[in-house]
Amino acid sequence: MEKQRTILIADDRPEIRTLVRITLTSDGFNVAECKNAQEAVSLAKTLAPHLIIMDIDMPGKYNGITATSMLTADPQTANIPIIMLTALKGAAKECLDSGASAYLTKPFSPIDLLKNVQQFARNK
Repeated sequence: MEKQRTILIADDRPEIRTLVRITLTSDGFNVAECKNAQEAVSLAKTLAPHLIIMDIDMPGKYNGITATSMLTADPQTANIPIIMLTALKGAAKECLDSGASAYLTKPFSPIDLLKNVQQFARNK
């Protein structure tokens, strides 16, 4: 039996986390949530998720792009794919340059999100 894959969602808006969680759990993923970039970096190290969904604009010391750069530079988390999910239009280059695997804008299609997650969620 295949081990359930864990996805970490980092977004400060609870309604976005809920929508993403419902979308992913309906497809058999296990979901962990956090509300800022610092928590995302910490949880990524302890949970070792199969994939991270990261917002850009969150409260705290640093944003999702900085967190993505930190995660992709750290050997412990460098192989975890990150999908940036943001309301910021025109940030694709910056997101991909920071190490993100994909970039989706809000509002997003749950079907598009699921396709991206299935494409990038690594098997352990």
